Amino acid sequence: MSTWYLDISAALKLVVDEAESRALIAEIDADRPALASCTLLETEMRRAAHRIPALTQRHVTELLDRIDLYTPSAVVFAQAGLLPGTHLRSLDAIHLAVAMQIGVDNLISYDRRMVEAARDVGLAVSAPR
Repeated sequence: MSTWYLDISAALKLVVDEAESRALIAEIDADRPALASCTLLETEMRRAAHRIPALTQRHVTELLDRIDLYTPSAVVFAQAGLLPGTHLRSLDAIHLAVAMQIGVDNLISYDRRMVEAARDVGLAVSAPR
């Protein structure tokens, strides 16, 4: 079984109807990967629920129950700080460092800067459309 890492831009598409939602859900249904992310995703998703009227905390909980969440260690935080890229944001760097540490097969993101940074460190990236 392969492992796909979801960032916030991908995870939101699983609970909020967006342009790419159906394509992402179809690929997950077809490939049946294990879904993974960093514990930061919980904070990001729960904050998004405050901004997006259609997204409830219950939806967030139900999604998070389907994702293996990894807690970054001090080493991961240090590695995240050392990743290349002048436009790589701190939270994205932590997500990338966790994805690298757990050895994911695919990182799913719809964020241009995250996609570029992931490719720069050698991760396979996709954004089903």
